Amino acid sequence: MNDAFGKKLQQKLHLVYLTLIKMGVSKEDAEDITQETAIRFLQYIDGIEVEFAQAWLFRVAINKYYDSLRREKTREKYILSFDTSDLFEFDTPEQLILQKEFLNNIQAVLSKMKPKEAELLLLKYSADFSLKEIASVFQTSDKTIKTQLARAKQKMLKLIKEDYKNGR
Repeated sequence: MNDAFGKKLQQKLHLVYLTLIKMGVSKEDAEDITQETAIRFLQYIDGIEVEFAQAWLFRVAINKYYDSLRREKTREKYILSFDTSDLFEFDTPEQLILQKEFLNNIQAVLSKMKPKEAELLLLKYSADFSLKEIASVFQTSDKTIKTQLARAKQKMLKLIKEDYKNGR
């Protein structure tokens, strides 16, 4: 394995790790899953097409996470989260409180959604994936992803409005 390939693989695996963290995986579990994904990638490297390698890495990592959830029977504790610290810089205590409240609201809404809907939103708006890249992860067309993403956004908006009406 040459240095350029190793660095590129390391970058892609770091993105996988960050996405797992944003999905609510603990740091240690995210590291383990990323390492297992790298090992699996190197085992099957000959059968993976170059243009689908990144999607393959994400799909394997996400599947490994789901497998661990099923084994531990803690699926109901599964919470997705946005990392808003990348989006905003807060200097005042009031802004920190607002950030925490916003994060809690987003986590609450995402936890009410189906995991795939939340994944779509995270991959698109948190990991900055294109529709084509997301389609590769889910092994479907970008038109299908566009439709599913629009529905997930509508559902998220509906849930946010319901929470607002309920005084949350």
